Amino acid sequence: MFKEHHYLRDDLHKSSRCFVGVWNGQIVAFGASIAMPNGYLKHAWRGHRTVILPDYQGMGIGVKFSDGIAQIHLDEGKRYFSRTAHPRMGLYREKSPLWKATSKNKRLRTDVKHLNVFKNHYADNKRVCFSHEYVGASK
Repeated sequence: MFKEHHYLRDDLHKSSRCFVGVWNGQIVAFGASIAMPNGYLKHAWRGHRTVILPDYQGMGIGVKFSDGIAQIHLDEGKRYFSRTAHPRMGLYREKSPLWKATSKNKRLRTDVKHLNVFKNHYADNKRVCFSHEYVGASK
């Protein structure tokens, strides 16, 4: 239902944690996250996909849906990161108190090893992306 509407590959990582967004009884959004294991971060996850069906794009659903998925992870005691090339989502996160920029934000990623990740798009080492950590609302 969603795979033809995302600019990346249409497959998902087999360990993806998947979410759907429903509005007025209609499925309108899909999101996925994956664990982000490395030697420095513990209990960290990252966004893997956010897709809003075309009839519902431009209404602010994507950014709020992404916030909701991130908040679920934060409530579970996990850290949550996300990188996007989508200008509207990136600019939303730049202004939102719920997200903080990482050291890779708006920087050309020369450390990216996956040169064939994007179908019909440049890899991240040829375009600047927004990179943020979800910190949630101040309590």
